[in-house]
Amino acid sequence: MRIGVFDSGLGGLSTLLACLRYLPEAEYRFFGDVAHAPYGDKDPALVRQWTAEAYQRFLTAGVDAVVLACNSATSAAAAPLREQSPVPILGLEPAIKKALDTEEGPVLLLATTLTVKGDKLRILLQRIDSARRVRPVACPGLMEIVEGQASDWRIAAQNYWRERLYPHFEELQPSGLVLGCTHYCWLEREFRQWAGPDCRVYDGNDGVARHLWRRLFGTEAPLPGALPRSARIRLEFSADADRKKKLARDWLASRGVQLQERVRDTRIRPLSRG
Repeated sequence: MRIGVFDSGLGGLSTLLACLRYLPEAEYRFFGDVAHAPYGDKDPALVRQWTAEAYQRFLTAGVDAVVLACNSATSAAAAPLREQSPVPILGLEPAIKKALDTEEGPVLLLATTLTVKGDKLRILLQRIDSARRVRPVACPGLMEIVEGQASDWRIAAQNYWRERLYPHFEELQPSGLVLGCTHYCWLEREFRQWAGPDCRVYDGNDGVARHLWRRLFGTEAPLPGALPRSARIRLEFSADADRKKKLARDWLASRGVQLQERVRDTRIRPLSRG
């Protein structure tokens, strides 16, 4: 079984890890469209185009399913792609419902500008009775801090929290914090620390992994297992491939996952700029 996982950069590796807990034996193709990152502040029409081209690349590779491990790509492109796809397309949604079902207090949603302003989030909130408890906050620039992986990126992220996000947190006093971008999951431990013990942190990775299982096998997903010590993962990036692949390998290794086969760095043609 071969599964394609797509993101605008490194963030979607957190989604891939969630999928590995359910499908450790699958072969994964991970593609990060670094050449056009970040998606969160781009025109939705361009994001749809780039996502569609990545999807076609996965079909050519013979995948059995495509996971859009990017909230912005999901918001812009998931619906039209599903209309013609011969394989399941799974998209990320912020774990708002899970947070609201678990928490009694307000919920703070952190996401990209495209996600916050997109119709998909608006429709999702309309479907949830208690959505009035949710405050969406756009976080322009935060994805770039994570993706850039500069030597001081964690300090830069902490400053971003203190200066731009903590005022919302202090005013709302949320009992739940939803990470609406997979890049933010690279800071999950920090967010838990910054939010404190009275605020739980949520993301949509486990939900999309369970949904992937249901679409592939037609049954409810089992309980997630431990991460495998090794996995079949082919890493591809549309720019800066050598550095991005090393960062990806190092991050996966920090979670205890080694790549089974050492494949040479794959440089692929950047997706068209429209």
